Amino acid sequence: MKRLALGRGGRPLRIGYGRIFHEANTFSPLPTEREAFTEFHHVEGEALAKAATLRGSEIVGYMPHAEMTGFVQACRLAGDVETVPLASSLAVPGGPLTREVFDWLVDNLVDKIRAAGPMDGIYLALHGSMEVLGEDEAPEAVILRRVREALGEGPRIAVSYDLHANLSAGLVDPVDVLIGYRTNPHWDLAPTGFRAGNRLVRTLRGQCRPVHAFRKLPVVLGGGTTIDFMKPMRAVFRAMKALEKDPRVLSASLFMVHPYTSAPDLGWAVHVSTDGDLALADDLADQLADRAFAVRKVPLPPMFTIDEALDEVRGDMARKLGPVTLIDVDDIVGTGAPGGNTRFIQALAKDDRGLLSYVTLHDPRLVDELWDAKIDAVHPVTFRGTPGYEQPPVEVEATLVKKTTTDFGRTLRLDFGGTRVIVAERPPLPIHPKFFKAVDLPVRTADLIVQKNFFHYRLFYATTSFRHLPVVSDGASSLTRVRERKYAVPTWPGQDPESWRRYDPILRGLTKREPARVAEHREVLS
Repeated sequence: MKRLALGRGGRPLRIGYGRIFHEANTFSPLPTEREAFTEFHHVEGEALAKAATLRGSEIVGYMPHAEMTGFVQACRLAGDVETVPLASSLAVPGGPLTREVFDWLVDNLVDKIRAAGPMDGIYLALHGSMEVLGEDEAPEAVILRRVREALGEGPRIAVSYDLHANLSAGLVDPVDVLIGYRTNPHWDLAPTGFRAGNRLVRTLRGQCRPVHAFRKLPVVLGGGTTIDFMKPMRAVFRAMKALEKDPRVLSASLFMVHPYTSAPDLGWAVHVSTDGDLALADDLADQLADRAFAVRKVPLPPMFTIDEALDEVRGDMARKLGPVTLIDVDDIVGTGAPGGNTRFIQALAKDDRGLLSYVTLHDPRLVDELWDAKIDAVHPVTFRGTPGYEQPPVEVEATLVKKTTTDFGRTLRLDFGGTRVIVAERPPLPIHPKFFKAVDLPVRTADLIVQKNFFHYRLFYATTSFRHLPVVSDGASSLTRVRERKYAVPTWPGQDPESWRRYDPILRGLTKREPARVAEHREVLS
């Protein structure tokens, strides 16, 4: 392992840090409002400074140490750096942000920057797949422009993006340091912030001079499971790490895009930053793009129907070691779907196969109907799911076992047969076992759990659930929609572009988001 340059020495520095982080799903009927941030993660000033320490809890209940903590530690180790906490806002993925909430987030961050006084630089943790109703430009590009206006021309900007960012010129050109997650599931939030802080300090002290090259690939799905430590992506991620062992290379990143926004320039991207050598950055970006493009045809795991999955679980004795996870591929709250899919409940109501099953559901109308109902009593229940989501209603007689308040608002537990349905007034994301513990359900005793997440739940269920079955139904995160939607260029897997080089200039040229083209895409997707 090469010796880590910490950026020590040189003049004292003053650097701000903050976050505006959201991943949007254009197919969701639920726009994202202010409460999605204020009730999940919105921290400012000294509260942020306290949270972003090794003794703090940055994202309470989920990730004690994330990007802000990593950044602060990089600055501490560099020495003579004053870190200035601004504002950090994060929400569970959902539908596009309303204009009101986007303006509130950006105005608040800009106000904090202006109130902070002169700074040498700023670090921002952004996602890269945000969407705002009525906004034709990439929202992160708008954030960066507003931040630059508030900072003035002198200070440097470092940014980190989620591995599923949709990279574009508006997200690359305004920044001095650009870092991406390098794990999927994403456990490396704190190391990402550390890397960004390290490169920013070194840049400000004249110890390196970052230059950038990025390439866009006409790919939206591919690479098997896309998990970084499994084939075929393992070789790609190892190649990126190998590149960074060269002292001339500051960073190498792959962005496997979130495919559920209306951006016309959707596609995987690679990014390479070198120390002042643009020709080297261009050459390495081409090589990395070739390597990533080559794995596009590695298929996703086989998909099950709901009935096929239930039959599979019934016949699998491995469930005695822990619950089998059914991944609700078409209603992944982790991609911004609303979580209101009733089809699993419908199948279990018809035949539960003698299985003890935990299912979550977004159904605010049902929460309203039963919130004042009697506990431990049987009630006639109609599960309808998310309003406007067009899910089949399911009528059962169910026992109301629990009423409580969770991170996802008022929450009910309803039992019928072997099925336990946890109903929340906001889209539920049960990636942590504490979600089920809150309604008195031990996860290890279940036969199956329906998850609303592709990857991240595995971090918290690694010693509990050992088999994972992707299941298709119908919803906002349907991969069929991804394959069949209209793209600006031939895009895998709907079409095979055969070469990324022909389409890279086109995709990078679309990054201004022409209003007419965006409107056309949104009409097609709707």
